[in-house]
Amino acid sequence: NIYASLERYMKCGIGKCGHCYVKGKYVCTDGPNFSYTEMKELG
Repeated sequence: NIYASLERYMKCGIGKCGHCYVKGKYVCTDGPNFSYTEMKELG
């Protein structure tokens, strides 16, 4: 299994501001760890 940890500057940390939104996922609440399958979808 392959996992990656994403980092993005987060203003609120709870998904309200949308700053960490990446193609359907919020890095602050859905991550920061994503599987390889999830990463391909974000790609």
